[in-house]
Amino acid sequence: MSNAVFQTLYAIVELAERWRVSHFTVRRAINSGALRSITIGTRRLVPVEEVERVEREGLGTSRKPARKTV
Repeated sequence: MSNAVFQTLYAIVELAERWRVSHFTVRRAINSGALRSITIGTRRLVPVEEVERVEREGLGTSRKPARKTV
């Protein structure tokens, strides 16, 4: 049997490195509701299923309305 460890949760910094974006970008996606996360203690973590969903489908559109310019 293999000693492989399967990762089921990503820390924000780890996910930012995987997607090659800043951790602020990941936090914005979480805060907007486009990326689901869980909190364990003081840590915010993203389930691997959610990471795979976003990689497959994309983040989609923000729930906030676009700003109007005059």
